[in-house]
Amino acid sequence: MEKQIKATANLCKCRDTAKRLFRDEYEARLKPYKNIIEAHQKKFNLDVLPSVLELCSFKTVRDNEMATMLFMAAAVEIIEPSKPI
Repeated sequence: MEKQIKATANLCKCRDTAKRLFRDEYEARLKPYKNIIEAHQKKFNLDVLPSVLELCSFKTVRDNEMATMLFMAAAVEIIEPSKPI
């Protein structure tokens, strides 16, 4: 259970960091990532977390820390939308 709590905290940290970085542009920046996750979920019949973990395992994403953070932030927003900034 401790592992899941730490994973959740790290995912929320990604979301919070993205919110601070992009402020007013936050939702617009996340939209393409949310769309990719949702399309991937639909195509492969996956839940959000397995889908985003698979997407983040691709070399082009794995080698780009910003993309990884934005995918993680988008996953959090899909699961539990935050309040507007």
